[in-house]
Amino acid sequence: MALSVIIFILILYGYALVMFLFTFEIEKDDSTSEEDLPEHLQRVSVIVPFRNEKDHLEGIVTDLASQSYPNELWEVIFIDDHSDDASFSNVESLIEINHLAGRDFYLHSLTTDKSGKKAALSHGIGHAKYDWIIQVDADCRLGPGFIASHMSFLENHPSDLVAGLVTTRRGRGNLLSSFERLDMLSLMGSAAGSFGLGRPMLCSGANLAYSRELYYETRTFDPENVISSGDDMFLMIGARKLGKTLNFTLSRRSMVETSPVNDFGKLITQRMRWGSKTTSYRMTDIQSFALLVTLANIIILFLPLWIVLMPGSWPWLAGGWILKTFADFMILWRTTGATENRADLRQFLPVSLAYYPVFMITLAGILVRKPVWKR
Repeated sequence: MALSVIIFILILYGYALVMFLFTFEIEKDDSTSEEDLPEHLQRVSVIVPFRNEKDHLEGIVTDLASQSYPNELWEVIFIDDHSDDASFSNVESLIEINHLAGRDFYLHSLTTDKSGKKAALSHGIGHAKYDWIIQVDADCRLGPGFIASHMSFLENHPSDLVAGLVTTRRGRGNLLSSFERLDMLSLMGSAAGSFGLGRPMLCSGANLAYSRELYYETRTFDPENVISSGDDMFLMIGARKLGKTLNFTLSRRSMVETSPVNDFGKLITQRMRWGSKTTSYRMTDIQSFALLVTLANIIILFLPLWIVLMPGSWPWLAGGWILKTFADFMILWRTTGATENRADLRQFLPVSLAYYPVFMITLAGILVRKPVWKR
């Protein structure tokens, strides 16, 4: 067997092994019921940065107004990052119409010398009254037990940082919307599995709970002036480097749903933003995992070429592809079990085949041009 084939097989089998290890750590969280509240109620500040989100803000405001957690124990701080689409006035009107000012719903704007999500978060946390922070994105939808579920988890699993599930809302039902949903769920499965193994690799700023103390302790690990994105990952990496306690909640009550992009170009741009920060993480295991994923995807994408060039190797290479596909399916099987919607897997096969060219287009985009950060 050629050395190149041996290397390819080792990469594919190594990838599958990591995915199986992640899969074994994913279990649906049924530890709390819809009515459960933590025994010791803690106060928490919910931070919602936004820029040009006028079409989504009514949803997040409505969901936060409907939370089951006692009103006197939490506040919401919306921070406008220089919106030019009437987002600020929309939030202002929603707070007034729903009589939320008396329930500690606040609206702030960044000053002209500050911009970007990191600056908005910093502003919000600087004005927060409480020691615990829950960070969500403005395009998210939340269940009524969202805050209570996070605070219950923190009581049962004392932590410095807790990441939660993020998925996309159902789009148009086409291949693109299915791709977005399954790709996000795959990332969430990898995140949950890596947290379970004690080596967190991924998290999403759309659903994070952490102590305000941790936020300030990790500022030296977040190159805000160099990289304008990655508030979630650099926070997580800083927490790891400081030896803090990190956990992942798989409770569906703590899950958030974000709006699907529903546009191929925007999808690629979004994935470019996510992937281009990897070289700045400076964590060996995270960067090694990213390299393993990249190499495995390149091998599968060019599988027909390898079979033509090395015809005697096709059983081994085909076996590697089947094993990788099975590993990807299993992590999605566990993750869709946690989100209670295995129907999402109906599009697994076409999405898994489409994934490789999308990955390569994204990788090429990262290599040939600087991503434009979302603000």
